[in-house]
Amino acid sequence: MNGKDILFLSTNRYDAYFPSRKTRFAKFLSENGFRVVYVESPYTYLAYLKKRVKSNNAGKLEHIADNFYILRSFPIWPFFKKYNLFNRLDEGIYYSKIKNALKEISFEPNIVFNYMPFFPKGIKQFNAKLIYDCVDDHASFGGLINPAFVNTLEKKTVELADVVMVTDNEVLTNKIKSFGKTPVVVGNGVNYELFSQWLKNKDSLQIKKQITYVGAIADWFDVDLVYKVATAFKDFEIILIGFVSTDISQLQGLSNVKFLGKKTQEEFAPILSESAVAIVPFKVNDLTKKVDPLKIYEYLSAGVPVVSTAVGNVSKFPVYIGTTHKEFIEKIQLAISEDNIDKRTQRTVEAKIYSWENKFKKVLEIVENLLNG
Repeated sequence: MNGKDILFLSTNRYDAYFPSRKTRFAKFLSENGFRVVYVESPYTYLAYLKKRVKSNNAGKLEHIADNFYILRSFPIWPFFKKYNLFNRLDEGIYYSKIKNALKEISFEPNIVFNYMPFFPKGIKQFNAKLIYDCVDDHASFGGLINPAFVNTLEKKTVELADVVMVTDNEVLTNKIKSFGKTPVVVGNGVNYELFSQWLKNKDSLQIKKQITYVGAIADWFDVDLVYKVATAFKDFEIILIGFVSTDISQLQGLSNVKFLGKKTQEEFAPILSESAVAIVPFKVNDLTKKVDPLKIYEYLSAGVPVVSTAVGNVSKFPVYIGTTHKEFIEKIQLAISEDNIDKRTQRTVEAKIYSWENKFKKVLEIVENLLNG
């Protein structure tokens, strides 16, 4: 399929519970005439030994839909974000696995859509146009990394790229500019059709006394803040939806805190729309300053009032922002007192501009310009 092969180098598994920007862009392009291979993020042998991953189908190329293949996650050595020796070793493993898999289906990438800025040298072997889509500040994550080394690798990736995309975050945009290129801003999006469903029954909407959070409950999740919210709003249920990977023992003794675990978007969309408030209780740090939270788009599309800490680009949206724990709680009270069906309707209607369909148009334009340029 000359001119129509696109390789996605992802930092996510394809089957993650919440569909990501990466999986959505890949699937969209496969449905619009391109043949796509989506390479899942590799895992380290260390993660395997700690039983954090399963490896039943490691490194297998799976044909899951018309024009759409997944190269399943496979193991590499740890420390590739910290030491040059391990980086070179893992770069060789990473690209040789990919190239061997692509031979199975005579796949020769015309475009590489890259989310993995850790192996810049090897990417040149594909002799393809390169799109680097920067969605996070990789140097701000914890774990076995050297931030300066990660920034050096990312800078090389940016220099190699024909187009650099970035989420709608000014801090992240300025970081990419400091690497020598002006990025194209393509903000995150939302499954608008799903989250706006509540409008069909808005006259019968029953708003429950619940404060809801959807997303990963990880290092950046402010457990202390949520504890204070739960104790300040004892007559409300605090609904937490998502995978837990941090210590939440502080919350487990509270009768009004409910952990619902992982749920699909179809499952949690109605929970959102009937909530009194949706929250983004993130710590403010180098990582969260550079986020473009998907949940904001989902919350607004569901019509629910939103209270957030001062992270990422949230000040661009019609949300309540609490810069301290005390102010966060006050903003929840204010959001509840000011809320009504008309405001919920307005939030949902205005959120339509964030639909993934609008983002897809921009991505398709970028891809076609590269192929025709």
